[in-house]
Amino acid sequence: MRSEPKAVTKARYISSVTIVYGVTLLFAWFIINPGVIQQSKVQALPSAPIPNSPYKKIMAGLPARIVLPDLGIDLPIDPGFYNPADKSWTLSGYRTHYAMVTTLPNNHDGNTFIYGHNNKYVFGPVKSIQPGQKALVYTQNNYIFTYSYVSTVGVEPDDTSVFDYSGPPILTIQTCSGNWNEVRQMYTFKYQNFNKL
Repeated sequence: MRSEPKAVTKARYISSVTIVYGVTLLFAWFIINPGVIQQSKVQALPSAPIPNSPYKKIMAGLPARIVLPDLGIDLPIDPGFYNPADKSWTLSGYRTHYAMVTTLPNNHDGNTFIYGHNNKYVFGPVKSIQPGQKALVYTQNNYIFTYSYVSTVGVEPDDTSVFDYSGPPILTIQTCSGNWNEVRQMYTFKYQNFNKL
């Protein structure tokens, strides 16, 4: 076996000693000056509730039942879907439907759209509603959203502007009207409050 020249061995020794000496000095410096490390740490502020916070907890749920007590209406709500192939909505003779493309009943914003036939079993009695009368929407997660009737407007069947609404929470009940049910009658209710069952 061939040995290394003395100069290489000496250089390795000096390099090793220098590295060990440097690490030792660095370690000693951090022990003597511990505040240098802690000064660079970011400290989080203690968490505390914010009094009078403008943020509120948003409550929402899939609608399951609608009640208009002054009109004697108490009906289940089924999911409602639009079929673009035949340009029709899910519809039944004895139940209401929630348009799944609209906002869930909630205490924050948007339009909850519930529709049904203009017959005595569904929304026929709605034509006699008076301003201020209530609509209650029960959700599957046990909330009751209360709305107050404001106004009505008739629109053409192809008018989709109701789906463009943005603003405070409202409920729109839609049924047909006119001599041949050719008009879509929209009843608008403003949000009042919600309660947990």
